[in-house]
Amino acid sequence: PTTRDVIARAARAAGILASGETLGAAEEQDCLAILQRFRNSLGAQRDTIYEERRVTQGLTATTRDYTIGTGGTINIVRPTEIRFAELTLDDTQSVPIEVPLRVLTDQEYAEWPDKTQTTTYPRGVWYDHNWSAGLGRVYPLPIPDNSLGELVLYTPVAIAEFADRTSDYTFPFGYEEALEYNLAVRLATPFGRSIPEFVDRTARSSLAILKRSNLRLAEVKVDTWRAGRSTMSQSRFDGGTF
Repeated sequence: PTTRDVIARAARAAGILASGETLGAAEEQDCLAILQRFRNSLGAQRDTIYEERRVTQGLTATTRDYTIGTGGTINIVRPTEIRFAELTLDDTQSVPIEVPLRVLTDQEYAEWPDKTQTTTYPRGVWYDHNWSAGLGRVYPLPIPDNSLGELVLYTPVAIAEFADRTSDYTFPFGYEEALEYNLAVRLATPFGRSIPEFVDRTARSSLAILKRSNLRLAEVKVDTWRAGRSTMSQSRFDGGTF
């Protein structure tokens, strides 16, 4: 459907439009702004995001960090988190080898003793969630002193902003209903309508269905520090260090 289709169906569900009626341009633009805000709220919740994307970024010697987000060095919708990270060792090889990197917590990054340290290969990455012109930053640690490696990141990526009222979109099963009925709930008050019980119930149930469908299983891992070993000095690559 186009953005206009989603808005019109939501407006009819909220009782703002009768069958065959259309919104004026100004009203439609107001509805689009409300839809964008709802889209932003979906992007802030991991269980309403259906896509976990694998993205790569070539490492450049002595580069301290890389911007991530729409228009950034890593040009994707700014993710809420980096779930997994790997390092491709020497991507000039025909069959490059990937090894896991530790995704550092804020505390681990704060406690990293030398943030300007350089090495052949990083052992971890830290995701700075700070919002700067819509971008976050990814820091490999230690900083690589060469351009051989490549970061591989697995990140949940929210649906993109609705570009305008006429662009056409496709969604996975369940998203269209969730968008329309939850938008209807959000349109009711600004347009002076009461939310019909059926609309409210459908909005809640459709959102719950999305969250269940986006559930991802993950391994439960025990940090090595709990066993009295330093996380920064160990690697599981071939049972040794690099």
